[in-house]
Amino acid sequence: MSDFGGWAIQESCFNFIRETLPGGSTILELGSGVGTMHLAKHYKMYSIENYNAWVNKYNSTYIHAPIKYYDKDWTAPNLPGEDMPKQQGWFDPEIVAQNLPAEYDAILVDGPNGRFGRGGFLKHLNLFNTDVLLIFDDINRESEMELMKAVSEKIGRPYECLDDKTGYIK
Repeated sequence: MSDFGGWAIQESCFNFIRETLPGGSTILELGSGVGTMHLAKHYKMYSIENYNAWVNKYNSTYIHAPIKYYDKDWTAPNLPGEDMPKQQGWFDPEIVAQNLPAEYDAILVDGPNGRFGRGGFLKHLNLFNTDVLLIFDDINRESEMELMKAVSEKIGRPYECLDDKTGYIK
C-alpha cells in the first residue's frame, strides 16, 4: 500500500495494529489522515481532528476540535530536550472531553501536526483511558519521542519502539 508513510502512519504501524488488535476493536486517534481510511476497514474509528478539510473524510466518527493556542495562562508541559516555543497549542480540551467515546481499545497519537505540537496529550492525559494500547507516530522527531517517554513514565508502563517512526506502550 503505497500511501503509507510521509504524513500518514507507516505500513509497519498499520501491520502492528492489525496483528495486535482484533478486528472490530475501537481506536481513538488524535489526528486523521490516509491511515484512517485503511484502519476504518477493520476497526471502529474515532478521530479527533483540527482541520476542517479532514473532518468526515473517511469512515470515522469525527470530533472536530480546533487548536486552542497556548498563552501565558495555558501552556504545554515541559518535555525534556524540547524547545517549548515550538509547542503552539493543542486540540481544544473542552471539546475533546465532551466528545470522547465511552470505551476504546487503543489510542493512536498522530496529531495535531508538528506545527502545533502534541504535548497537550500529556497535559490532558487525565481525559483519556490510558489502560489501553497507546501508539505514538513520528517518534523520529525529538518532541514525539520525549512525549512517549514522558507518558510511559507517568503511567508506569514501559514504551517500546516498533521502528524508527512508531512506538507504543502496551
